[in-house]
Amino acid sequence: MRILFRYMCLPLLVGFLIFAGTCLIGPDNVPDMPEGISWDKLVHFGMFFLLTTVSLFDYYRLHKGAPPRGRWILWGVILPVLYGGIIELLQLYLFTSRSAEWGDWFADAAGSLAALLLARFYLRKRGKTKKKLSL
Repeated sequence: MRILFRYMCLPLLVGFLIFAGTCLIGPDNVPDMPEGISWDKLVHFGMFFLLTTVSLFDYYRLHKGAPPRGRWILWGVILPVLYGGIIELLQLYLFTSRSAEWGDWFADAAGSLAALLLARFYLRKRGKTKKKLSL
């Protein structure tokens, strides 16, 4: 149990910071950003890219570099995307000072998928490098 908590600490911390930033901080406290770029969507993408990255990395380390692929994707990608959807529903029904948007949830999902693709690319590249170096 202790080792599981060790690998869940960082994803839980990032998840809490996302919750605080998207639900607890009022829109009046968010600074205005320059026009032309959808900063809101970029921030959602970045937050869920980070959450998925730490989740995938910690789950990978928990299983000593050989996590079951389905569970790795479940814990690292699917749950963060569902979490993003729950946050949007909370903003719609509970934290009414914030707005809920489909675009935010799509940006969350895109950030999570980008992190998965980057992780898979990195691990594939790293695996090929290790194979070339071993004799």
